[in-house]
Amino acid sequence: MAPAAVALAFETVDTLPWPSSGRFPAYPAEDARPTTLWVQGGVMRDDNVLRLESGAQNETIARLGAGFRHEQRIVGRQRLAVEARGDAYRYDRFSELDHFAYSALGDWRWEVGNELSGSVILGREKRLVDISETQVARRDMVTATRFGATGGYLVTPSVRLRAGLARGLAERSLRADAETRADAITVGADYVSPLGNALGIEGRKATGDAPVPERVAPAGTFVNNDYDEREVALVATYAAGPQLRGEGRVGRTKRTYTEIPGRDFDGTTGRLRVEWLPGNKTILGFEAYKEPRSLIDIAASHVVAKGFAFGPSWAATAKLVFAARFIRERRTFEGDPTLFLVPGTPLRDETINTLRFGVGWEPLRHWQASFAIDRGERESNAAGRDYQYNAVTANLAWRW
Repeated sequence: MAPAAVALAFETVDTLPWPSSGRFPAYPAEDARPTTLWVQGGVMRDDNVLRLESGAQNETIARLGAGFRHEQRIVGRQRLAVEARGDAYRYDRFSELDHFAYSALGDWRWEVGNELSGSVILGREKRLVDISETQVARRDMVTATRFGATGGYLVTPSVRLRAGLARGLAERSLRADAETRADAITVGADYVSPLGNALGIEGRKATGDAPVPERVAPAGTFVNNDYDEREVALVATYAAGPQLRGEGRVGRTKRTYTEIPGRDFDGTTGRLRVEWLPGNKTILGFEAYKEPRSLIDIAASHVVAKGFAFGPSWAATAKLVFAARFIRERRTFEGDPTLFLVPGTPLRDETINTLRFGVGWEPLRHWQASFAIDRGERESNAAGRDYQYNAVTANLAWRW
């Protein structure tokens, strides 16, 4: 998954690689339980919560949440994993942004004999729209539902055929024209080495639509955002022992709209993720990507996102971890129908830089205290969309 360029600072504390999780070779994971429960509370201070060019929008946000994860064998080789979480957010100054967010996911991992296996996934989440896009204190909730099914067959110990289906639906409470629906079919073939490394080719066909036409101002025209997308890509996973591991894909993607073909996309796309462990207590991570992406936080049309992320993680002791991450993403709004319906409209071009630093401490068994500092900025050629912000977060969680 591509790294998020904009998010609340709580993400920094939520993604810390705790030593007790087994991410670092120096500290093996604690005994795994089929069920994990947790509760947490945190507070964040953000000096520009509405992401305005003028800044000075200081806000204190409190969060209280709980969640669980359970995994078990059903029968034979069939396994089921379910997880869910819910978080209540309270804003001190902009109370109209108070909301409850949740996510739930079920994953059935099935096997038939030694050659046939796959998974069926059903997930749903509800969250506040990205305020950096709306830039107003208005509670606009995004609800997204996704379904996926995959299957793979080992023709020989070294050759695997696979296929998958996916469906997604996303909608916003205050913008019906941003609702999107998408379906995709994927097929692929891979060569798998005795060490588990893989090299393959993959084809994907997707269709998407927005049930409510998008109104383009000032033209006053309603635009259909239905599209077809096709992609052919080379995919690979590689692990050179426990110290180096990575995965990537590079291909050609073509997206064609049923209306206003001038905003179609046709180009090279790809994604790369690498982790290097120079020592038993250190992880260096790198990600890079380029892709056309539909963002319901913006509109039903797409942006072309290009970016990278880099960051080290260091487990100083079995109870103390430090992590940093720099993210840079450039978004060009090539799918905006306004460009082609309103003469003289410039192509919106924005670059987002985010720097995150987090510290995690497990003073006692089951307890996790974490702290984070985030700094971000956006440079845009559209008036009023530049911003800078700083955020400080503290969080305390109990896990069992």
